[in-house]
Amino acid sequence: MLEVDNLAKRYGDVLALEDLTVRVEGGKCLVLLGRNGAGKTTALRCMAGVLPPTAGTVKVDGIDAADDPAAVRARVGLMPEVPGLYERMSARDYLDYFGAIYDIEPGLRKRRISELLELFELADAGDRWLGTFSKGMRQKVALIRATLHRPRLVLADEPTSALDPDSARRAWDYLNYLKSDGCALVICTHSMEEAEHLAGDIGIMSAGRALAVGNMAALRRRSGLKKRKQVRELPTLQDIYLAIVGNHYALAETRTA
Repeated sequence: MLEVDNLAKRYGDVLALEDLTVRVEGGKCLVLLGRNGAGKTTALRCMAGVLPPTAGTVKVDGIDAADDPAAVRARVGLMPEVPGLYERMSARDYLDYFGAIYDIEPGLRKRRISELLELFELADAGDRWLGTFSKGMRQKVALIRATLHRPRLVLADEPTSALDPDSARRAWDYLNYLKSDGCALVICTHSMEEAEHLAGDIGIMSAGRALAVGNMAALRRRSGLKKRKQVRELPTLQDIYLAIVGNHYALAETRTA
C-alpha cells in the first residue's frame, strides 16, 4: 500500500530526512519512534503528498505522489499533530464539510459522522462550536476527519497525545479496526505503550535517518540486548529504543573524535 524509496527532504542547509526506505502493506502498521526533530513529521507529510521531497519516491496504492498527488491525497487520511480545526463551525458541520470534499454521498456521510461521534463520545457535543472543545476533544475530531472517507492509508502524528487513558484505548481500538479492514497505518508517537499496542513494524529514527526498522524480535537482535538474568525478562521496547539510539550517538562521537 505504501512504498517509500530513498526519501530525503532538505530545508536549505538542514537535511531533515535522509535516505528513508520503508514498505507498509494493507492491514499492517508501521510506528515511527524518535525524539523531537528526528524527521518523523517530515516523513509523514512527504508520504501524504503534501510536502514534495528533495529526493526519493513515495507510492500509495501503486500511484507515485510526484505524478498524481491529488490521487494520492484521495487515498490518504492525514492526522497532523496540530489539528487546525475551523473553530467557528460545529463538529458535525465541520465533518460534513470535509465529507463533501471527499465526495461521500450525503446520506452515507451523515451516518458515518453520527457513528463516529458516538464512538468517540462526542455525540452530545456535535452541535457545539469547535472553538469550545478541549484539546482532547479536538484530537478526536481530527482523527474522525482523517478517516471519514475510509482511506487506504492513514498517517497519524501523535494521535493520542492529548487523550486520557480511556479515550486513548478507544482510539487504538478504532485504528486496529481500520487495520483489520485492510487499511495501512503509519503512526508517529513518543508513547512506547501505543507503539507496542499498534505496531507490526517499528522504525527508530534519529537526526532524519531510520536507524532500524523491523518487528520487536528484529529490533531486539539489532539492539544487542540480552534477557535480564535475574528475572529472565526480554528487553522492553523502551530498552531497545534507548540502546539503538545510544549506540548510534556513541558511534557518531567515536567517528568525530
